[in-house]
Amino acid sequence: MTQAQATLPTFVGSSEEQALAQQVFEVLVGLGVAYARGALIRQTTGNLATFLSQGGKAVSPEQVDMVVRQNPSIFERQQQDDTVLVATTKQGRSRANAIDSSHTFRERLYEPERPLSVDDINNVVTLIKPIITVAEPVQISSYWRVGRTPSLDVPDGEPVPAEATRQPVFLEATPVTEFVPVMPVQDVITPVPAAVATPKAPAPAKPPVAVPSTAIVLSDGTVVDLRLPVDQLLAQQGTALQAEVRAALDDDPLKRVVGFGDYFYAAEALRPFGKNDLRRIRDFVIEQGEPMADATIMADLYRERPGSPNFDLACFGLDYRLAREKDFEFVGVPGVNLWSAKGLPALGTKRIKASDVGQLYSFLQDGYEDPEEAIEGLVQHPLTVWEWEYGILPLSSAFQVLFPPPLLNDQRTAVIRIESPQHYGFYMCELRFPTGTRGGWLWGLEEFFHEYLVPGVTVNLAATEDPTVFTLQYDEAQGTEVKLLHLDEKRNRYAYMSVTYYARVDEKLLPTQANYNKLRNLKPLPMGERKKADVVIAHVFETVGEQLGSKEEPLYWIHFNELWMAVNVLRPMSHAYLEHLLNGDDVFYADETTVGAYYYKPVPEAVEVTEEDDTSVLIYDEDED
Repeated sequence: MTQAQATLPTFVGSSEEQALAQQVFEVLVGLGVAYARGALIRQTTGNLATFLSQGGKAVSPEQVDMVVRQNPSIFERQQQDDTVLVATTKQGRSRANAIDSSHTFRERLYEPERPLSVDDINNVVTLIKPIITVAEPVQISSYWRVGRTPSLDVPDGEPVPAEATRQPVFLEATPVTEFVPVMPVQDVITPVPAAVATPKAPAPAKPPVAVPSTAIVLSDGTVVDLRLPVDQLLAQQGTALQAEVRAALDDDPLKRVVGFGDYFYAAEALRPFGKNDLRRIRDFVIEQGEPMADATIMADLYRERPGSPNFDLACFGLDYRLAREKDFEFVGVPGVNLWSAKGLPALGTKRIKASDVGQLYSFLQDGYEDPEEAIEGLVQHPLTVWEWEYGILPLSSAFQVLFPPPLLNDQRTAVIRIESPQHYGFYMCELRFPTGTRGGWLWGLEEFFHEYLVPGVTVNLAATEDPTVFTLQYDEAQGTEVKLLHLDEKRNRYAYMSVTYYARVDEKLLPTQANYNKLRNLKPLPMGERKKADVVIAHVFETVGEQLGSKEEPLYWIHFNELWMAVNVLRPMSHAYLEHLLNGDDVFYADETTVGAYYYKPVPEAVEVTEEDDTSVLIYDEDED
């Protein structure tokens, strides 16, 4: 303020008016501290009066306006509707300094020393950009074949009247009236009606041409009549129509309408997501430690309110963008869009590969599965040794009805939450859908099975209102201590260990030492041999079955239930699939004297005999000598 006071202008009026004018000037100079010396600083009289009244003495806008009018050389008064503006500069002038543009770059560029005439300049250069015509691509649709020129209903074998083919050409040929009396065309048309009238049958009545066709032809040749009610049309051809619309939108090279799942939006209405957004979303998912829903991502990261008009559009744009990124994988179900990011810990056991599990469950795709007791929204499944060991449940027909289907055509996995009301815990599990010849399964329950359950326990899986949440329960019982079969991975062999369990168990499925002592003779075969079902069955016959033959001609015998129990220690197998394998191979045959028992007679291995081992040749040579 010392510099402003040294250069204060001279104000007019009484002492109070001069003091008020000086205060107004100082406020404006302080307001425009970052302004240039010759730039105008503006403020309303109302704001100035309010600010000056804070000093203790009331000042009205009329008083400010009065001192401004008394000093026109210092202040400029500007009227904007009902608002009065006061303007001045740091130099105390009511006008801004004039801008000298005589030496600017614009003047030196466009005003040469010897300018050409206007006509010459127009002949040389023009500032108007020519309009370049761009041909819009024409989309070819398979539905165009329906919209061709409607054909008349003419019986087969009858010629088409010339009037139907030549009349439109005759009317459009010449609009001039002097060509109307031309008669050669009438000479051609006159004999045609006699040919049309045949004595075989009367001419059918022509349908009214004014009624347009309402039928469309799908790509597979199916004719769909759009005059049907909407409910009936969707019930009959809803899936086919949806597939046709989806295929047409996917074939659009401009991608003007994009889709994800069962929803479609205009591409220009979507929110863009850059690389920084993708990195931010990936870090957020990894920080949470589990797949996140699109609604949660938009609400937490982008402050989008659920229920707002654009919330669904924002979530759709996120889903469409993440579906095109390799660092993200869709693991949701219809109704809940979940996204997993690269870097999240894998769900399921690490002791076996997913590709191997899919091949072991390939018999489910062939239809060899055991019927399970299924109630609406509930599936009861007894655990086998192999399922209990790895925490896996097969995706049988009953489980496929219980679990939600995949949302996308190429979707491989989905993440669901299994809750245990009896132990107040939950487990994140991965649902693997069947692909090709590989079956589906659910894994991620290894810790729960080993801590609370044993083989032979019947688990009850039930659905909830949330399509991604299910409950798992079992029948509890008093504690029982038994020696249970375990896999000792350090020694790579099976052994019995003491275990206490508190659940109701089917004793036939419980691999205890008292019931199945021979199971410890099984060898943990490599995964390559476990995939071969016949090799596993033969190994069970040789290690668990009874030897009835000799070393030269071995013969093994075992009961079907014990065989199925032992096979499910090494790999999953249903009763139906085991029966199919036993009846389809000649080395296995049923025992006619015992119901449910089978024999296994291995094929003798062919032994190659060399000349050195052939004693008959040596004896023959000695006799000849």
